[in-house]
Amino acid sequence: MDKVTKNNILIIGGPNTGKTHFGAQLYGRLNSRQFEFKIDPKYRPFDLTIFENALNNLYDGKRAAHTEAGANRSIELKVTNESGQEVVFTFPDYAGEQITSIVENRIVNNTWQSYIQKSTSWVLFIRLKELTPVEDIINKGIPSPEEIQKRKSQTPPIKISDVAFFTELLQTLVYVKGLSTFNKIDTPNLTVMLSCWDELNQPNDTVPSELLKQRLPMLFYFLVNNWQKNSLSVLGLSSTEKSLTDDPDDEYIDKTPINFGYVINKNGKRENDLTLSIYDFLGYE
Repeated sequence: MDKVTKNNILIIGGPNTGKTHFGAQLYGRLNSRQFEFKIDPKYRPFDLTIFENALNNLYDGKRAAHTEAGANRSIELKVTNESGQEVVFTFPDYAGEQITSIVENRIVNNTWQSYIQKSTSWVLFIRLKELTPVEDIINKGIPSPEEIQKRKSQTPPIKISDVAFFTELLQTLVYVKGLSTFNKIDTPNLTVMLSCWDELNQPNDTVPSELLKQRLPMLFYFLVNNWQKNSLSVLGLSSTEKSLTDDPDDEYIDKTPINFGYVINKNGKRENDLTLSIYDFLGYE
């Protein structure tokens, strides 16, 4: 592999999926120079407010603020690992509602077209705890006659399922990118991040891809049928390791944010070095 590799990693996350916390925690580790990847000191962006505002909140033991709806900013970080390999990590900052709008309105604006066209890797954030369970006879049982009558009298709102949402989103991105699915996709590399892993209460050594297969089987098979094996990863992520609020968390203040957060790698093993996920983003180990 060449020593200098230019990559453009597009972070894709809807509302409340944890991409802001991940960006802040990843930047904190990159900037500390204590982990596998480090920010190149010769290439430090002037404006780092995308990360620093969120990280300052974490140092105060508080959750990061929600990104304003109209935000469309991005910065590039040139990072290097211990072997001297260089990666240009592009991190856009936007409100998650923009992702929802792409699917609901079937419109991709010029900014997002640019994000998609320039990207070589996609990282899709999915927060399983926030998804609506599919109602079936196993998990809901047979409704009562009264419930059936109530449903008949009310017109349900038109809303696609979560699995349809993510499938439609990825199909839109593939279309805008100008890709064909007649053959399995190798570029862009796709990483699915199952965010807020700590709230899922999974046993140790749970393999993230198996959990995705269990919770969203149709999406799982859509992914494996359309992406090459070496270009697809499923990881677990807990950027903050615990739920934070607008009230200060004393443990966070005492230990500092760099001592919280972890990734569950594709083999189900916990890694406290969030920068190791960059290897998965790029599609190589």
